[in-house]
Amino acid sequence: MKTTTRHLFALLVLVAIVITAGLYFYSPPTVIIGDEEIVGVAGFGATVIGLLIAAIACVFTFILTSAILAGVSALLIIIFAIVAAAVAVAVAPLCLPLLLVVGIVMLIRRKKAPVVDTISHDHVVQQ
Repeated sequence: MKTTTRHLFALLVLVAIVITAGLYFYSPPTVIIGDEEIVGVAGFGATVIGLLIAAIACVFTFILTSAILAGVSALLIIIFAIVAAAVAVAVAPLCLPLLLVVGIVMLIRRKKAPVVDTISHDHVVQQ
């Protein structure tokens, strides 16, 4: 995670905490768990815990989504490589006459390699 993203995430968490604290002082939160109403500091604590659980769930959701997208992209790259190889194999017989002509021309036009004198290593003998 980049530093800017980390700072933005920390700022969003801080803003959520400040807004929650402001709402607590404006009107204390009432959290209903089951059939019981929780008011005051316990309600505020339950709200903060709920927000933390929601933030952790969002982070895990982002991680899971990115892992799924990475897997799908890798799968698509593999499929594309297989299709490209299949097309290359299918087109190969069509290229054979051209490759034969190019090979013959290269064989005719090649230069003979110079032979190095292995005794003195000072000069090259041409054939």
